[in-house]
Amino acid sequence: MISAVKPAIQAARSPAHRWILPLILGVAMMAVLSAQSPGDPVVDWPSVDSPAIASPSDAVRTAGMTLTSKEVSSLELESPEPIETVVVESLTEPVGAESSISYTRHQVMQWAYQNSPEANMIDQESRAVACGVDCDDDDAVCQLRLVRSVLAEIALGRRSDDAADAAKAYDRLLAAQLGKQIARQGIEVQNRLIDLANEADRLGVPDGNVLQLQQAKLVWQDMEVQQTFATQKLRQELARRTGRPESEVAIAVTIDSLQSTESVDAGSSVAIALENRNDLKAVKQLCAGMRTCNLSSARQLMGALSPGAGLAIASATGKKLFSCFSPDSNTSDLNCRRQQCSLLRESLSDVIRNETLQSVLDVRLANARLGLIDRQLQWAEERLAETTAAIELDQQPVGSDDLIRLELAKLRGDQLARQLDVSLAITEWKRVQGIVLE
Repeated sequence: MISAVKPAIQAARSPAHRWILPLILGVAMMAVLSAQSPGDPVVDWPSVDSPAIASPSDAVRTAGMTLTSKEVSSLELESPEPIETVVVESLTEPVGAESSISYTRHQVMQWAYQNSPEANMIDQESRAVACGVDCDDDDAVCQLRLVRSVLAEIALGRRSDDAADAAKAYDRLLAAQLGKQIARQGIEVQNRLIDLANEADRLGVPDGNVLQLQQAKLVWQDMEVQQTFATQKLRQELARRTGRPESEVAIAVTIDSLQSTESVDAGSSVAIALENRNDLKAVKQLCAGMRTCNLSSARQLMGALSPGAGLAIASATGKKLFSCFSPDSNTSDLNCRRQQCSLLRESLSDVIRNETLQSVLDVRLANARLGLIDRQLQWAEERLAETTAAIELDQQPVGSDDLIRLELAKLRGDQLARQLDVSLAITEWKRVQGIVLE
């Protein structure tokens, strides 16, 4: 259960074709500038404004979510006090005025969308290439249009990926904060059991082994320590992804709850993905914008988008990729490249379809597992009510109810882990459809 509620920071997801960014940037400059001679007059192309950052919403603060990160940065390891006192006191958050800074998930995604390092690099490269193009050179302008249209879609895809990663970090932060609350509840129950165990002879507690109960308490304290440092790490990650000051993120209140959904439809999800995915739009832009005047740029962009894809697709489909080679002719070469681009588009469409169906299954799996934990919690709460009533009638020893409360705390930790799985699966489901911010 402890591992289940520990929201460890996972390595940044590596989306398809993301590693070829240096190739794309190099291709953009080489393909366009090779079409003009040095010393010609240049033209400056206007840049597209970045989307505005959403203002904080008036969302209702969810119970258990309005937590701030004011934990001490380190634990006092050398102290004359008992170890359990040191751990508990060092993790106690200072009580003060509630932070006036609040973050919603949508805000965090908007900031990450705008702050995307790779997307900003691609946009800068596109502007730099445009500044070096002679507006009187028709071939150079023709190539520039194609390069800019393809790079624009790639940059949007990178922004969506970073927004999704920021949303996942936000959800993990929510889970870490709630996990710390659950750990503290377990410590409180464990303390009561220890107190009862010290009077076991008089009260008849089922388990009067004080040392065993104190050992079990350390497990809950270990969980609290993990959640404390996970919270700090996740706030640092949010600061990096959003570009917000670390001092601000450290005290910001997270006011959204974990995401949930009743059901997802596979057919409509695939249709939305094929319509909205930016990587597929980039390939479509390449195929539609391919002309004789920009063939050299198109050839290099195709290789950058999917290195060796032409050879792989030809082998997989039985197509004779080199059969179109004929005496040197721009028209013949253009037809061959258009055919190759169509194969690339079909292959990428199949990849997107598979990714979307997998994400749909992940959401359904997470929901099914959450439902099982909910039933376990319901039955445990019924047992607690029965035991409490029996204690009042002296039919059960005092402390039996606390044993069930301890079990409930563990089940709530499992429930939190399942809720986090659902929320992360929903974010990934939206990402693969290309609708992260919608």
